[in-house]
Amino acid sequence: MREIRIEPRRKFLVPVEAEGISPDVLAPLTLEEIGRIEVWEGNRRSVLSDLFALSGDDVPGEAADARILLSGDFSRVKRIGEKMTSGMIEAGGDVGMHAGNGMAGGEIEIAGRAGDWLGREMRGGKINVSGDAGDYVGAGYRGESCGMRGGEIRIEGSAGDYLGEHLCGGKITVLGDAGDFPGIANRGGVIVIGGNAHLPGAEMASGAITVFGRARVLPSYQYQETVEIDGQSLKKFLGDLVDGGKGELYVASMEA
Repeated sequence: MREIRIEPRRKFLVPVEAEGISPDVLAPLTLEEIGRIEVWEGNRRSVLSDLFALSGDDVPGEAADARILLSGDFSRVKRIGEKMTSGMIEAGGDVGMHAGNGMAGGEIEIAGRAGDWLGREMRGGKINVSGDAGDYVGAGYRGESCGMRGGEIRIEGSAGDYLGEHLCGGKITVLGDAGDFPGIANRGGVIVIGGNAHLPGAEMASGAITVFGRARVLPSYQYQETVEIDGQSLKKFLGDLVDGGKGELYVASMEA
């Protein structure tokens, strides 16, 4: 497997648009060619080698056989792994907004925190985050009728607001808490939250949301029965009935 190592040359004070950091883009290129890829630092156009130190194997290959290793602070570097179809990206720390945009395959491993819009409109592949994630994980961008359509996102920490907004497929697992309105306008995806959540499933038409902690449930949900999932008793609801929904909501503890 070809390894390509990327490390910031300095601390970034403004966001860096770096959608080229993807196995599909980098794998067929030499390190010299990779260094000439255009990036934007704020409103200033630059090339990858001006902002990042590049090292690793210099023999071009296939995206499926590429492993991109990100070392250092990438918290202001946006769009990492955008539209990737195969291969691996491993970030040793935090990454910025829009990581995994439109991702169709491959895997992204993030050892730190992920910014907002993680896995936006994702269609396949896997994203694993060891820390927390921001708002709009797996969501659709403004005006889109569908967000995530396939693939899997796993967050070992907590997630922000609007988790899985307009979810149309795939699965999102958050081991910690989620913020406001997780699964809003869900149209067929699966969300599992290990901790607490606030008002899950507003306007949900289909799909399933499971909250193993405490949640405030909208009055437009209809209680069905108590079921056991993974050895824990949860209340099952059907809704959102305001939206004619047939989604399933499972909650361990009700918040008043």
